[in-house]
Amino acid sequence: MDKPRVLFVDDELSMLNAFKRGMSLHCSDWQVEYCNSPSTALQLLPTFEPWVVVSDKRMPEMDGAVFLHAVGQKSPEAVRVLLTGDTSPEVAFEVADVAHILLAKPFQFDTIIDVLHRAHCLRLLPVSHSIRHQIGAIEHFPVLPKVYQELVEYLKRDDIETKEIARIISQDPSILAKLMQLANSAFMGFLNHATSAQGVVVRLGTELIKNVVLCVGIFKQSEHINEHLCEQLFVEAMEVAKISRELSKICGCSKAELDNSFVLGLLHNVGMLMAGMSVIQKEPDSGLVRFDEENVIGAYLLALWEFDSAFTNAVLYQNAPECADTVTLLSCRLHVAKVVRQAQKRGMSVLDIQPGLNQSLLQTEGLLDVVLAWINEYEEK
Repeated sequence: MDKPRVLFVDDELSMLNAFKRGMSLHCSDWQVEYCNSPSTALQLLPTFEPWVVVSDKRMPEMDGAVFLHAVGQKSPEAVRVLLTGDTSPEVAFEVADVAHILLAKPFQFDTIIDVLHRAHCLRLLPVSHSIRHQIGAIEHFPVLPKVYQELVEYLKRDDIETKEIARIISQDPSILAKLMQLANSAFMGFLNHATSAQGVVVRLGTELIKNVVLCVGIFKQSEHINEHLCEQLFVEAMEVAKISRELSKICGCSKAELDNSFVLGLLHNVGMLMAGMSVIQKEPDSGLVRFDEENVIGAYLLALWEFDSAFTNAVLYQNAPECADTVTLLSCRLHVAKVVRQAQKRGMSVLDIQPGLNQSLLQTEGLLDVVLAWINEYEEK
């Protein structure tokens, strides 16, 4: 594999020196270039071919957003990171076309390490150079919601408090409403209702809340996407998530596994938000697995947002889980949930749906008997 490469661009030498210290201490395996001139940095791109480009926004020679736009045209595969002291929603949407990741200043160097880890995960996705190039050239990638970013930063602390988490999620009424709805859903199994944001936090737990906030925030971003499509996709995601969680419960999964199944269901179709904006040309004679465009984009987004390989591969191979190098029970449960949902929408038996359950795969993974028994009970309800 190529040695990982990152390019830092900032007109302040003190910032570049800080990056040098951090990289030498924590990321010595990365090849690094430092530039205090955006125009010089652009000249480096063809030969250096960075995996990641980190740029300040306010630079006298060239605005960072303008610079990253040029990077996107010259090196679309590079993960583009913009540093700014202003992370207001207005700025976030202004730079959404050019920056994959928006980082607030000041920041801890651990944040840069996290970004480099994401870039490495993107490189591990089993897709071709051509498809990576095309995905990187897509405009209007959704930015991480402000509430989500604030929540993630707060959860890194050692002294987290329920009331502060409740305050953060209460900043966006639509997100809080979805969380309240979820916390009081019958399928969650609680007898009494949660009536406050703090009650929602206690009931759902911080990890599940974090990922639901991400999902709701992403589906809300309809600036460049049909609002009706957003709502349709969110409803579909929620139904698949519920089915997947119910199946996981029958399989005797832990709470963490239940939450993972639910979150994967919520995010399995996030790539469909983006698929309509691009035309990815697949290589017909490559012999590679034919990934659906929306699933490639969805896996790319999840890797960009630092979900682990179990999630990204489950999304990438969701229509053919048997083709993954490593088949996981998480991806198998998503496969079953999607087939059950299709049967539900068509008013048919799950076993009559084509293409249907991959029973040989489920048998190999030790799930077939429990899945068939659960489907019989499910259809009798």
